[in-house]
Amino acid sequence: MTRFILAVALLALAGCSSAEVKAVDGIAATNARFEAAFKQGDAAGLAGLYTAGAVVMAPNYQRIRGRRAIQGLWQRFFDAGVTDIDLKTLELEVDGGRASEYGTFSLNAPDGRGGRATSTWKYIVLWQQSGGVWRRHRDIWNNDPAG
Repeated sequence: MTRFILAVALLALAGCSSAEVKAVDGIAATNARFEAAFKQGDAAGLAGLYTAGAVVMAPNYQRIRGRRAIQGLWQRFFDAGVTDIDLKTLELEVDGGRASEYGTFSLNAPDGRGGRATSTWKYIVLWQQSGGVWRRHRDIWNNDPAG
């Protein structure tokens, strides 16, 4: 399956400009840093991957604006026992210094009965290039209803 996804990605990139390829690589690198920071429980590291004026719209929370508030949000997730995120980009569109991405992710969290459960979510991230680095500018996610 991984080879198939890689082949499709390479074919898709074949028609891209070098700037678009660099953007895709940069966003993939930031996503890898995001996963690593998440798995380490590093809320400050996660917040550093957002623009200074970033907005996060997490389920059941008011809108969160700015790195300090975003760090606090992620710390609350870690304090609640959320771990092991796995991001999967389904589509990425680049337009100059901005990009939009949607995909799915899974994470592990307490199940409320003393055990742990893995859940899958969907997300959209709007990216901005800031200082030569791709950073999350708008981040929203939710899950599908059960059943």
